[in-house]
Amino acid sequence: MTETTHTSLPGYRGDIQQLDTLAGSVPEHIEPTARWAPPPNISLEEMAQAAMHYLVHNPLPDRDYACRFDISLLRLPPSMYPGSRDPYITFGDTEARMDWEFIYMHDMSGGTAGREVEHTIHQRLRSYVRKDGLCWLVPYALNCDDIESRKRQGKPPSPPCALPWTTDKLLLSLTERYVRSGDPETRALAQKLVRGLARIANWDTGRAYYAGGMGGWRDGDWFPTGYSDNYPCILEPIARYVEVTGDQESLAFAQAFADGTIAGLQANLDDNRICSDGSFGGANCHVHMRATLGILHLGVLTRNTRYIAWARRVYAFMIAQGSAWGWFPESVGSRNSETCATGDMADCAAWLARAGYTRHWDDLERFVRNYLRAAQFSVTPAYEARYRQLHGERSAQEVEAGLADARNFEGGFIARLTPNSLMTGKSLSMMGCCPPEGMRALHVAWRNVVTETPEGCFVNLSFNRDAPQARVLSFAPHVGRLSAIVKQPGAFFLRPPSWATRAQVKAYRETREIEPRWKGDYIAFEDASPGEGLTITFPVPSFRQRVKVLDQPYTYDWIGNTVVNVAPPAANFPLFAK
Repeated sequence: MTETTHTSLPGYRGDIQQLDTLAGSVPEHIEPTARWAPPPNISLEEMAQAAMHYLVHNPLPDRDYACRFDISLLRLPPSMYPGSRDPYITFGDTEARMDWEFIYMHDMSGGTAGREVEHTIHQRLRSYVRKDGLCWLVPYALNCDDIESRKRQGKPPSPPCALPWTTDKLLLSLTERYVRSGDPETRALAQKLVRGLARIANWDTGRAYYAGGMGGWRDGDWFPTGYSDNYPCILEPIARYVEVTGDQESLAFAQAFADGTIAGLQANLDDNRICSDGSFGGANCHVHMRATLGILHLGVLTRNTRYIAWARRVYAFMIAQGSAWGWFPESVGSRNSETCATGDMADCAAWLARAGYTRHWDDLERFVRNYLRAAQFSVTPAYEARYRQLHGERSAQEVEAGLADARNFEGGFIARLTPNSLMTGKSLSMMGCCPPEGMRALHVAWRNVVTETPEGCFVNLSFNRDAPQARVLSFAPHVGRLSAIVKQPGAFFLRPPSWATRAQVKAYRETREIEPRWKGDYIAFEDASPGEGLTITFPVPSFRQRVKVLDQPYTYDWIGNTVVNVAPPAANFPLFAK
């Protein structure tokens, strides 16, 4: 087989060599809808059901459902409990992220599991809110006040301070709860939080910023924390609140804050500053991309091309640091990823696609098909064997207890991957911040499989989903076919992957082939009727990508949007092993 260099494959960097087009990837004909049966495929709903297990079993019932952050799945025991305090960011951070995900995973799974756990966590978060509309906690949540160290030194904990980091997360949860319940008290509390976040802002010629970045607020001024020199992440929750409520005062503040961020008014950023070309250094890519996501979301809502262009540059820089399949470094130059950053990139990809850059739907699909599917943890025979081998000197009772604890975390997402392994060093890490962010990316994909506008319904992603507008069936990765069984009348638009050659895309209404009519990157089907089957087909390429990730060469073999092999292979917990 002759390899031919292909330099224009959208969304991939490095040296791309097309190996072949999969034989039989294009169906010869389309059968009647009653016989449509796609082959086994990735199920977003099943992934959500597994994630619900994690959400329900991570918190500890005997500690008022305190959430666990410090999880290392090859350690015995995997988590610090029972008997000791989790030494990291549980209160005001991990629990706040999990609060969103109960909402999103219930959306996807359709179940009611964990309602007591969810209620307890959400009410605790509400209890942090004071009259000023801000969440007040001991600043332990941002690694600036080690409670255990202070106790050993005979010092009391630092007094509480207002934390925008926790406030903005609760704001998002309240907004999502209001969308689903219509409860006016929930909306009023959300508005109170926006007003609180606006009240502590610094101002310069109509532009807003936080001089203390992601720090705390106490006694009318900023309280330094370990993240004071990072961008605050308040814009995404405020953009979502504006999207839902149309609150013009909140919109004005959000625009002022976006303008202040782009202008670089926060003086203490140092290496964390995002440059005009979108590049940045600093300690945490998640924080950078979370700030970028807020500006992008706001830009799409308000059709502000300056906001969108700025965010596109940051997104492009981040893509260049990582991989097409969803691996992104925890910090620029880091040898391990952080699932939090993949969650942000998935969200950004969706908003860029909704801004008209539709090839980014493929980015989102690749992140879910590859990174998230690989990173979702379960106690497999290989894991169990490795765990027993590592702890062979411990008693059988201890090892069984460790494995039982590990099963509590099934359905969560591994936090740190290398470009070819689930492990970093000797660790199989599941920081508590990361599983909820992996779930967020899962929900982003699920809710964007089908989107609806005044023009009609757009099928954007090749995932199976029984959506209100249509039942979508994907035949990926080996068959180039995407079908939809219509549920509501009107225009439908089906998108082939961006690597599909347009001249080879075919369209069908029921079993009848029709002339494809393109609308942008979509095939248009006008006046579709309920029960009607719509289909597009296209050849699926098989290709090899040679790329350097942080100066280390890797070779990835792809079938369409799915990675099927990576070289060199990892010795332990390898990714994409044949």
